[in-house]
Amino acid sequence: MKRAAVLLLLATACSSGTAKHNPVATPSVPSTPSATVTALATGAPPSPSPTAVALDGPVGTTVPQGFHPSSATFISDRTGWVLGASPCPSGAGDCDVIARTRDGGATWRAIPSPATSPDHLAQIRFADPRNGFVTGDQLWATHDGGATWKVVPGSNDVTALAAAAGRVWVLRESALRSAPVAGGAFRAEQGEAFGGFALRGATVVFHPDGRQRALVTVTPGTSGRELDDPCSEGDSSIIGLGMSHWLLVCEGDAGLGHQGKKAYRSEDRGHTWQPSGDPPPLTGTDIYVTSDGDFVIDHQEVAVYRGGMWKVALGSDGGLSEGGFESAVLGFAIGGFDGSAGAVMKITHDAGRTWRTVAF
Repeated sequence: MKRAAVLLLLATACSSGTAKHNPVATPSVPSTPSATVTALATGAPPSPSPTAVALDGPVGTTVPQGFHPSSATFISDRTGWVLGASPCPSGAGDCDVIARTRDGGATWRAIPSPATSPDHLAQIRFADPRNGFVTGDQLWATHDGGATWKVVPGSNDVTALAAAAGRVWVLRESALRSAPVAGGAFRAEQGEAFGGFALRGATVVFHPDGRQRALVTVTPGTSGRELDDPCSEGDSSIIGLGMSHWLLVCEGDAGLGHQGKKAYRSEDRGHTWQPSGDPPPLTGTDIYVTSDGDFVIDHQEVAVYRGGMWKVALGSDGGLSEGGFESAVLGFAIGGFDGSAGAVMKITHDAGRTWRTVAF
């Protein structure tokens, strides 16, 4: 089944309002991986202020021991959230935990998670310091930086999620919908989307249901514009949107864990495409486009196209479950590394050139 990259591109500044709150631990059950969504930011890290600035969201507490990450989102090179699980205080089972950083992953604090027991949580995505979303068999939203979470009515079974330009976008029952990030009713934006979508600012690109050889780009409230993609008949395609260009990867049939890939680059919003080399052939692909490279994340490695060549930037011995590049420098990958018994998170602050294991 074709996977589609879903990109979240947001540049925000922290605003005022701080509330102290203890994290809420809720039982967690395994979730089924869905289309990856990550937060991308083009802005530089916040500049130091000569006066103290109040930050949105709860102060937080120490992250419980044994925390294993499952999903992450960043709104800048400094501020991000990770959804995961730790052993419950009772000693029975695992409890959901959300960890937040405001210093680029150097330190983390636990904040409340949605009270979903026994429902599972799948992905976390923040749009800005106050508005965030968590998927599972329901969609949950916070509008106070994670101090409290509420179910979004009528938005169960969301399979893909992203937010930018003041709107949150979801794929539910193959229909593409959007709503204001601060709250409001979802509206249908464009027929049915095949598998997933890519988002940058107010622009969305997706495959119409059942039509893999066509792409549609749409902004809120418009009818969309159809584009042809350059892939061969029978291939599936995955797209990533950047500020200067778009990257599309064509994937052939998989065999023994490998599948042929060809990349194409467009500098005119999908009207024309030029060859951009062959990414590594491991199966399963998500795409992230930054000003310092094009990144393809497979089931076991992160590849980067830079200087006219594709190279492997990070490999995993236990498989990757999620990853993304949040800016020209900051990226992350969640999966099995160094023989670990559970998932760990690697982070880079130099566009994938070096990586370190995150200590929660």
